[in-house]
Amino acid sequence: MSEEQIVTILADSQAQGPVLQRLNQLGAHIRIGDLETGTHVISGETVVLHMTAAEFVESIIDGWLFHRAGKMSLNFTRSIFMIEGDAYSTRAAISREAIDGAIAFLVGVQGASVLYVRNPTATADLLYRLAKQAQKDRSYGMAFQRAKVNPGKEQALFTIESVFGIGPATAAKALEHFGSVYAFITATTEQLTEIPGIGHKKAERIHGSIRWKQTAGEDHAYSPTPSHSE
Repeated sequence: MSEEQIVTILADSQAQGPVLQRLNQLGAHIRIGDLETGTHVISGETVVLHMTAAEFVESIIDGWLFHRAGKMSLNFTRSIFMIEGDAYSTRAAISREAIDGAIAFLVGVQGASVLYVRNPTATADLLYRLAKQAQKDRSYGMAFQRAKVNPGKEQALFTIESVFGIGPATAAKALEHFGSVYAFITATTEQLTEIPGIGHKKAERIHGSIRWKQTAGEDHAYSPTPSHSE
């Protein structure tokens, strides 16, 4: 990359605020769009998912983290998770072992990198340095892209995983039990409890999320807090 070349970072349309403000101050060229995976793309090979410590912990509890990690690995060779704050000091009802287990999964199984940052400024500074290094002396392409999911069983599994309370393992059990996405989404609460690992309370939450209907005038602004999977 020549000295005159500006670092380009793709940012999800929901990733606004002080991080992008700081990236602009650093001279980065920011392109805003809808990213299917991650919050920032810093090269054609690397995607970054930036979360606060509270969001990271919540994503472990509801399984959203593992669902998103799988989708990130479909499109990119390298995934980076940037956690802002101390994940071990939130007030969430989660054990240290659960947090350690999630990090071990990301690093040991998914092959991802997990980085800790103090605040939005530190987040932006590190993002910029990572992007600058990733784009150095390399021709690359970046795009706002959707996860590449093969039709058939893989597509069916990802569809089921998108439902609140369902992660990869449970999605596989649900598809095996019901045989199709249609049978799963039309199942009753009692039928959902037939999936191994799904109790009545969880079945009610899944059933309710599938059948939720927005009422006229209701605020439906997107919240970056993870809300998917098991």
